Amino acid sequence: MLLGAGCGNQVASATFDGAVHGLSLQPKDAISAPATVAFTTGSAPVAAIVITDAAGLCTKVSANLEPKSSLALFIFLADVNPSTGAIEAASGTGAFPVFVVGSGPAPRHFSAASFGANDAVCKEIAADSADARSGSVTLTANGGGAYAGTYDLTFDSGDRVTGKFQTATCQGLTTYLSRLTHGCG
Repeated sequence: MLLGAGCGNQVASATFDGAVHGLSLQPKDAISAPATVAFTTGSAPVAAIVITDAAGLCTKVSANLEPKSSLALFIFLADVNPSTGAIEAASGTGAFPVFVVGSGPAPRHFSAASFGANDAVCKEIAADSADARSGSVTLTANGGGAYAGTYDLTFDSGDRVTGKFQTATCQGLTTYLSRLTHGCG
């Protein structure tokens, strides 16, 4: 499925080929921003990308609202500083292999991804959600919180999806991802 939407002077587009738990995402928005996210081992700065079937996602997350009855692919990209070992938001382009956080030392560049499904009251549908266990994300552009590239992901459900993205920067995503609770809208 293909999306084409604009945000200011940025044009967002994404494709999603395949299905997770039988659900195929039909992209209507693709947003991104540098953000700090919580993993099982702690918090880390990442380049955060969200591809969703919810239109107007930047407006929703900027108002701290979780979209109702929606599907989303979350992709987080990070670098490991070779001098300090610190995790940093992805600063360049290239291949970012999927890394299962907590499974050992992280590679120099890595990605983490998850597929999520929400119901009409914005509760996660765990049976329809999954975490990537293998694959890679390739960034071809990285600037000002906007990213472009491709992905090929295999989830813990055994499902594989591929696609392309060109995101629009959404500063509200940074705040949204730092909050533990969200309204429903």
